[in-house]
Amino acid sequence: MGTILQNIVPVEGIATDAAHSTKHGTTRYRGIDLKTGKQLFIRELGNQTVNIGEFLGVVEAAKYIIENNYLPAIIYTDSATAITWFKNKKTASKKRNIELKKAEIFLNIMAVYVDKIKVEHWENDAWGETPADFGLK
Repeated sequence: MGTILQNIVPVEGIATDAAHSTKHGTTRYRGIDLKTGKQLFIRELGNQTVNIGEFLGVVEAAKYIIENNYLPAIIYTDSATAITWFKNKKTASKKRNIELKKAEIFLNIMAVYVDKIKVEHWENDAWGETPADFGLK
């Protein structure tokens, strides 16, 4: 049984999500401002994995927060893997991907700012799909 707070859908921060299409061989991610519903960014990655997309979406949201002094400095993702990789500032992916390497470097170099950003798990069971969901399920 969840707490009362788990039933309150977040209304501020940035929601991120990724999707991978095996049929089209493409992975993409995006970020949505929870307060306005505005899409803040979207990116196609080519044929990657959903975990890579989820992680890069969270990193892109962190960059957006830092570059725009966005408040509250909180990111929501439904990916436990992305949260772990973000907090570790390192992925566990075996794929050779320059974007992953750049993201890891960014997280480490900008740690003093990155560490002030909260990354929380979006509770799909309680809140429904994240507003950044691509609706491909």
